[in-house]
Amino acid sequence: MRHPLPASVQGESSGGGAPQARDDASVVPTFSVCIVVRDRAVLLVDAVRSVLANHHRDFELVVVDDGSAVPVTRVLAEAGVSADRRVRVLSLPPSGIAQARNVALRAATGRYITVLDSDDELSADALARLHDLLVATDGDWVYVDYHEVRGGSSRHIRLPEYASARAMLLGVLTRPRLPFKHSGTTIDRRLLERIGGYDESFRLFEDVELMLRALRAGVHPRRLAHPVVRFRRHDGNVTRGRLGGLVFWFRLVDTYCPSRVPGVAFGIKALRTLSETGKWLVSLGR
Repeated sequence: MRHPLPASVQGESSGGGAPQARDDASVVPTFSVCIVVRDRAVLLVDAVRSVLANHHRDFELVVVDDGSAVPVTRVLAEAGVSADRRVRVLSLPPSGIAQARNVALRAATGRYITVLDSDDELSADALARLHDLLVATDGDWVYVDYHEVRGGSSRHIRLPEYASARAMLLGVLTRPRLPFKHSGTTIDRRLLERIGGYDESFRLFEDVELMLRALRAGVHPRRLAHPVVRFRRHDGNVTRGRLGGLVFWFRLVDTYCPSRVPGVAFGIKALRTLSETGKWLVSLGR
């Protein structure tokens, strides 16, 4: 069931004004690329341009401005990317990442939701490759390899594949590096709505919670073994408050641990504590 947008959401085209109505309500784009942003003007423009440059043209781009100091509509207009009618901007007061992602989901009309972080970029063949895999496999959830860019260097991050949803669930809970990246993840919109969208009680790791909930429900994501997302490593995308974020990780373990054998959840929490502490110590040295 789809819910109306909150009254506080202001709907705009990229050039301002009311959202453009579709001439034919039966015409549904294949993809709704959804970006949530707050105060990343330069990076956002690069992300938007990367989407618009895609060879597969059957998409819409939904951008949710989660309380940016400089309105996204102005940023896109000044960058000269406001003319494309496929771009829609929804403006919120600062609401948090999970609520903003849900606003994007409720506004989207495409068959598939493709998530893109505001500081990432899609390759020009991303949507075409996603489309080919979805058609070939009749899939409803895809996660993708990516290029991690740091300074002038780039490397292909090859993500693992799993034989079952249960095996991937355990991997998400225990691996120091998550075995998926939410940016680039593409999900059948009906499935995403059916499992309830993002849990707005999670201030951090709402993407991890969504994946774990889907895996527990038996969803078995497929991997696109091609780097179609360009992930730029910078200080702004290092999760702040890693140690404080353990509260959310412990909650995830308590909810989604696949075994009720005494000590298993405790062991997973210990592994996660070591992992997050290590990442925190590394970040201090940057």
